[in-house]
Amino acid sequence: MSSIFLFHNMKGLIFTLSAALFLISCKSAQEVAATKLPEGKRYAIGQGGGFTGNYSEFILSETGQVHKYDFKYDREVFFKDLKKVDLIYFLETIEDLGLDGMEMNHPGNMTKYIDIRYGRNSINKIVWGHPNFRPDEELVKLHSEMYRLISKWD
Repeated sequence: MSSIFLFHNMKGLIFTLSAALFLISCKSAQEVAATKLPEGKRYAIGQGGGFTGNYSEFILSETGQVHKYDFKYDREVFFKDLKKVDLIYFLETIEDLGLDGMEMNHPGNMTKYIDIRYGRNSINKIVWGHPNFRPDEELVKLHSEMYRLISKWD
């Protein structure tokens, strides 16, 4: 009699633990939304090359979300939300410099770039780094400011 009672209690315990584990493993709507990439125009700011050939890239969306590109697994990982004042400054500077229509493709050993994208598709990629090419000082300043602020963990 006690073995039957023990068996039924064990089944109840296993069911309860299974249900609890299932509920804990479910993602919330906020977690699912955070993994979805922003749509619309986005700006990839990157640099790298040299002896190792390593690149680092951060992608800023017009909503202020910043993703870090993971080259190893070909994915974008949420990094942070940019402050509204910084987002407005960068978007206005990008527009003032006319990066949408700027043509520049001068890679070097150490290359820097700003890639304007719609979703994951590149619209215009501005590349420089060749030692015999001197890009506009305003472009270099923008890249430096954006990369420094976007790549910094808050």
